[in-house]
Amino acid sequence: MDIMRKVAVGAVAVAGLSFFAAGTAAADPVPAPMPPPLPAPMPVPLPAGTYLGTTNVLGGDLIWKGKTFGPGWVMDNFGVFFPYIFGMTTPEASGSLVTDYSPSGLPFLTDRITPRPDGTYEGTVYINGNPVAGYALHK
Repeated sequence: MDIMRKVAVGAVAVAGLSFFAAGTAAADPVPAPMPPPLPAPMPVPLPAGTYLGTTNVLGGDLIWKGKTFGPGWVMDNFGVFFPYIFGMTTPEASGSLVTDYSPSGLPFLTDRITPRPDGTYEGTVYINGNPVAGYALHK
């Protein structure tokens, strides 16, 4: 075969492969990755406002008065010498509300509040993940 004919046959072969590859790619596209599903809205267990509290800590009721809630935050209300502790709240799918007190410089302190059927709320205080005290909240 002469050189011109070899070049022509090669060009036709390359064009045919390109056409075949393009046709295959168009026929079988690679699906784009699906975006992650949006999270379901979480229930908000406590409406915003101030709740009075009682605790099982001996003498705790003398200084701790309850909590004030807003959208995504909580303040623990104390007496004169220690006015408040601020935390960020996160609702859980179970209906509980978890508070992280890192914004107040207390990264070891968290609590979990759970609604009761009677319209009050039950809470547990954790230090480094260990339960150390309990409390109840009501309007």
